[in-house]
Amino acid sequence: MKRLREAWFEFNGKRSTQMGVKLIQMPSREQPARNVTRKQVSGRNGRLAIDDGTYDDVAVKVDCYVDDASRLPGVLAWLTGSGALRFSDAPYEAYDASVEKEYRRTSVLNHLDGQKFAVEFTCHPFKRVYPAPMDMAVTASGTRIVNRGTATSRPRVKIAGSGGFSVTIGERTMYFTGVTGGGIIVDSELMDAFTFTGDALANEHVVYTGEDFFEIAPGASTVSWETGLEDEAGSVTRVTITPRWRNL
Repeated sequence: MKRLREAWFEFNGKRSTQMGVKLIQMPSREQPARNVTRKQVSGRNGRLAIDDGTYDDVAVKVDCYVDDASRLPGVLAWLTGSGALRFSDAPYEAYDASVEKEYRRTSVLNHLDGQKFAVEFTCHPFKRVYPAPMDMAVTASGTRIVNRGTATSRPRVKIAGSGGFSVTIGERTMYFTGVTGGGIIVDSELMDAFTFTGDALANEHVVYTGEDFFEIAPGASTVSWETGLEDEAGSVTRVTITPRWRNL
């Protein structure tokens, strides 16, 4: 049986090589499918495609081998739950992955010392840049930042300020009112706002205008802010962005 000697995968911070697991071959990883609904419209040829702008999960099946079957209990305990998933042929990208299906395992050539098994990961469609880039601290309105990923990111944004103000990142502006306690945190993935210490929700300080939370498109974007909201005074001294760059 041919195996890739230098190949590895890493899940939840542990590499297959640490666990005595070898890859039989590198798994195929498909591009995620867009979520498109097709609707028949009377009088129209073909069906109308309604694209909601999102992508489906990606299934990644990994075929593995262990020389010593006594390692399997530890291996199977490792390959449970959720975590970051990386592969040696693309070490600078990480999936957010989870193991949801049972394993299939078979003895190799009827020899119980070695066993093959397959594990299937359910992966978020986007791959995060690895290692995660450092936070970006912006202290001057009008500062330019660059998303070097290939997909729009949904950042975590920590705003030091008070009162009423607006913050714009690229094409997306959010408005805030009655901010106290040093500032406010916006998590665009969770679609929630938190107190400056991060220990309580603070959605009541977000003025919803129909726009979604912050997003950063690939390429250059400008970070800016305006203080004061209607009759409410305000201030902003710093915007700290955890960018969460990612690729499709």
